[in-house]
Amino acid sequence: MGSLARKTALAVTLVFVATACGSSTEPNPLPARAVAMGPPPIYETWWHEVEQCSGKTGDFAAISWYYVPGPGSFVVGSNPEIVGLWQESNHSITLAEFAREYAPVVRHEELHAILRRADHPPEYFQDKCGAIVAH
Repeated sequence: MGSLARKTALAVTLVFVATACGSSTEPNPLPARAVAMGPPPIYETWWHEVEQCSGKTGDFAAISWYYVPGPGSFVVGSNPEIVGLWQESNHSITLAEFAREYAPVVRHEELHAILRRADHPPEYFQDKCGAIVAH
């Protein structure tokens, strides 16, 4: 794949990711077909990077990790294009299968968990951590 094609594919991915985050503080079941997974060691490294940029701390070990198998996004409620979901009610992060190794998406959901907020405050998602999280 040429350099222009890679840049175009990355731009399309980032646009897709920007519209496909779901976070909830409401009690909700896990997304359909979610499968439990152990977090790869790199997730904890990324967690510490997010703690550093945000100036906040969180308990990485308290998070339960899941992924939804398949080639694309998953459905949560009426939103059919979710690639990452943090749920405070069950201390979990669920990722689309293809997003499990995509650091900006994982760190984005980790930032929700560290902040314990479902919204996207610009102070954190753009100013402080925008260079390392999908937004």
